[in-house]
Amino acid sequence: MEMPADLRTLPPEALSILRFFGTQGLDDAFHADDIIQGSGLSPRGFGKGIRRLVTKNYAQMSADQVYRLTETGQNGVGDLQTYDRAAPQEAPKPAARPRFLRRRVVLVTPQRLLAGQPTHVYIGFDDAAEAALLGEPVYLQTRLTVLHGEPEAPVDVPVRLENRAVQQTFEVTAGRFRQIRLRIEVSQLSDDTGQYEYCGGMYVDLPVSAKNPEAALTAYAADVSIQTT
Repeated sequence: MEMPADLRTLPPEALSILRFFGTQGLDDAFHADDIIQGSGLSPRGFGKGIRRLVTKNYAQMSADQVYRLTETGQNGVGDLQTYDRAAPQEAPKPAARPRFLRRRVVLVTPQRLLAGQPTHVYIGFDDAAEAALLGEPVYLQTRLTVLHGEPEAPVDVPVRLENRAVQQTFEVTAGRFRQIRLRIEVSQLSDDTGQYEYCGGMYVDLPVSAKNPEAALTAYAADVSIQTT
């Protein structure tokens, strides 16, 4: 018997979560910790599986870290149970090793900034190269830190990175110094720890003028390492 087409689009981690609900109760809601323990998934595997189920409308969050099946999810569990009863048992496959892809982060700024004048700078990511295509979105955080200017505190902005280019706008103000430093740090949300982990960045020193800003824009780029499976 062949697995239904809709279920074949789900990763193994999502199927494990559906099987958990099938053994515990289709109408019940469960905390993430209970699903992890009952399904035997790692926190990273659970994160990958539950995101796909929510995206495909198989599951929904009913409270903080508490999930229940939608009607589509309940039907999916029934189809999966039918398939499991008819299909021969297979040996478990080894866990996939993490795969790392390189993606280019780009900072676009004027060549020279005017002291005391708020200025827009742009931080983004290029389109993915053919050899670095993502199978699903990854969740990053871009941090901008300014030395000799404002904002005085680091600015963190979440990024949902897919294969298309993405860009964000930041406002900076140079102080009355000879130069301003813009530091970019990119971190990736870990499914294992739930924390952001550093994956690359760069910094750029720009001259500051008291009266003659430079309108022409210049792009600076660096590679960052993105983990996927």
